[in-house]
Amino acid sequence: MHLLDLIFPPRCVSCNHLGTYFCQNCRRKIEFLEHQICPVCAKLAIGSATHPRCQTRWGLDGMYALAHYRGPIKDAIFFLKYKFVTDLTDQLINILLNNLPEIIPQFDYLIPIPLHPRKEKERGFNQSFLIAKLLEKKLNIPLNINILYRIRYTQPQAKLKKKERLTNLDGAFSVGKNINIAGKVIALVDDVSTTRATLFESAKVLKSHGAHQVWGLVLAHG
Repeated sequence: MHLLDLIFPPRCVSCNHLGTYFCQNCRRKIEFLEHQICPVCAKLAIGSATHPRCQTRWGLDGMYALAHYRGPIKDAIFFLKYKFVTDLTDQLINILLNNLPEIIPQFDYLIPIPLHPRKEKERGFNQSFLIAKLLEKKLNIPLNINILYRIRYTQPQAKLKKKERLTNLDGAFSVGKNINIAGKVIALVDDVSTTRATLFESAKVLKSHGAHQVWGLVLAHG
C-alpha cells in the first residue's frame, strides 16, 4: 500500500465506498460482454473477427471489447478521463482482462490511439497509453507509440452525433516517417468504442502503409 492510499484512500467509482475503486457489490454489477461482435455491423461474431461480408480493404479485421459501457465501467472511465484518477487503471485492467479470450491473434504491436499533442497537454496524459502500457506487461505484447500519430485537432467524439463522428476524424491520423509496418498484425488500444469511428480511421491509415491486419482492443463498447 502506498502512503497516499493511507492519506487519501481510494473510493469506489460507483458508490463511493471507502477502500477500493471497485467494491465487491459494484464489481458484481459490471456487465461483461458475453459475446464478441463484428465491429462493422455490431452483430455476433465468431472469434471477434469482422464478418466476411463486412470486410473492406482498409477496414478493421476484428475487435475485442471486454465490457458494456455502462454501470461501474462507465463510471471508471469517466473518473479516469475527466477526474484524472489514473491510478485506478491497474484495477480496471485486472478486472476486465478476465473477459479476454484465451486465444487471440499473435499481435506484433499494441498501439494506443494517440491524442493530438494539444489535447494531451490539456489532459496531462493519454488514457489509451496508460491502458496499453499495462496490457503490454500483462499480455507480453510490445507497445509502440512511434507508429501512429494524430496530426489534426478534432472535436471530442462524445459531443458529436453518429454521422458527425464518422467524418470528424477524416485525415486526423498519420504514420510516422520511415516506419515499416508491412505485414504486421496490430492491435489498436482504446478505452471505449461507440461508433468505432476512431478505430476505423486508424486502421485505414495503418493498412494503407502495409499493415497486414489491424484489430481493435477496447475496454468497453456501447
